[in-house]
Amino acid sequence: MFATRTLGELLEQAAQAEPEALAFRYGDEVLTYRDWWEWSERLAGAYWAAGLRPGDVVALLLPPAPFYLVAYLAAARLGLVTAGINTRYRRREIVAILQRSGAAMLVAVRRGQDGVDFAAMLEAEQANLGKLRHVVWVEPEELAHTRALAARIATGGRAAPDVDVSSSAPVAIVFTSGTTGIPKGACYQHRNLLAVVEIESRRYAQGVPVVRKHLAAGVSFAHLGTMVRIGVQIAHRALSIVHDRFDPQRVLATVAQERLPHLGAFPTQMIALLDHPMRRQYDLSSVQSVLLGGAPVAPELILRVQKELGAVVSVRYSSTEVGIATASLPSDPPERLCSTVGKPTAGVELRIVDENNTPLPPGSVGEVVVRSPATMVGYWNDPEATARTIDAEGWVHTGDLGFLDDQGYLHLRGRKSEMYIRGGFNVYPMEVESVLLQHPKVARAAVLGVPDARFGEIGWAFVVPHDPADPPKLEELRDFVGRELASFKRPDGLTVLADMPLTAMFKPDKRALREIWEITTQRA
Repeated sequence: MFATRTLGELLEQAAQAEPEALAFRYGDEVLTYRDWWEWSERLAGAYWAAGLRPGDVVALLLPPAPFYLVAYLAAARLGLVTAGINTRYRRREIVAILQRSGAAMLVAVRRGQDGVDFAAMLEAEQANLGKLRHVVWVEPEELAHTRALAARIATGGRAAPDVDVSSSAPVAIVFTSGTTGIPKGACYQHRNLLAVVEIESRRYAQGVPVVRKHLAAGVSFAHLGTMVRIGVQIAHRALSIVHDRFDPQRVLATVAQERLPHLGAFPTQMIALLDHPMRRQYDLSSVQSVLLGGAPVAPELILRVQKELGAVVSVRYSSTEVGIATASLPSDPPERLCSTVGKPTAGVELRIVDENNTPLPPGSVGEVVVRSPATMVGYWNDPEATARTIDAEGWVHTGDLGFLDDQGYLHLRGRKSEMYIRGGFNVYPMEVESVLLQHPKVARAAVLGVPDARFGEIGWAFVVPHDPADPPKLEELRDFVGRELASFKRPDGLTVLADMPLTAMFKPDKRALREIWEITTQRA
């Protein structure tokens, strides 16, 4: 384990060991690890001058930009807790997060990238945010100048005092994407984030490459990938090239210009990159490895990445509550990458349990539960939800369904809440979706269980066709799925979409799909 106890200490050590190492590149701005540490110190002084004390919560409603991470590490330095808010969220979600977190300070961009006026939105909700004592508004254009922005906020503030922050002090609240209701906040302590770094390091012995230059292309920093894994970047003194939105052509240009050896993306993003009409104009030969995650990966996509980019593909599994769990191995063949999310990494315990919390043998589908020093300690200010999720032995019940095979690889089957029962048979939407994505006419796919008078529930497929002029018909898809899966798993209904609605984390938005189904059936 690290000699350091906290995230703030980890950054200070990095700044002292390699002060000129590049930490961020954002547009024309470049920040070193010395810059990151020094401006975090300045901002910590401003927090202290505003009356914030250890245990207080600072909420960040900011797009991806280095200033977000300066503000985050400033809070960590003082024993404050950071709650990230995705800028794709709107009034109901933002107000709920501010209320649930009990934030004492909000640092927020005044206007979102799509023009939404966050200042006006929250001014109208001021009466509902009684614990919020301070709001710092940031103009969008200020985010391109981290030093000047931090200096403005820190004006008049004194140096932050030395604060003895415990390794068991809370440091981050990561809110769920809210696909099934109001987001819940997974709370992590400093020791959990350092455990993520240690467990991640065990993957390198298996041939997983250390990423020293990373492209962060438009994914919210409020997500697990940054809030919980930021210590991995700091520990390796790695450089993060930040894009505040996902622009496929800009990503291709950056990969070519920077000669990036590694690329991480959601499946939808990777498809956009591979299908971009100007892709072949860029030299992508530097890419050696590609990490695909966040959604089921179609075999066709893995084969395309391997063939067209010549890269080693890897897949992983984690969740907002778990932090780090499984990973594929560089030697895994395409068929294993397509059907599993890898093996538990050393330091992570993972098993499959039934409804009575009894471990199940290989091949049996049940709930995925995980135990490690890198999981959340509970949901912030929600002891009831915590008790439902973390059992007496410390196992985190993920709500995901899956099974372990004889070689220890995890096969996911979807969410417990999404499983439906058709005529007495359990159907797991993710299993059906993975087959639909292999159909030559299907570009995107999602499946819902919907009410039915005869069977109780049936499967309804939503697909985006590769060619809008030639969409698949229901019978085509039923025949295709029926060749791979049991007959009761075939979809009974079909809605063809021009585009797939996505959550703030680029996953199919199943609440929105259910609303589409309800409107469609009402019209019928």
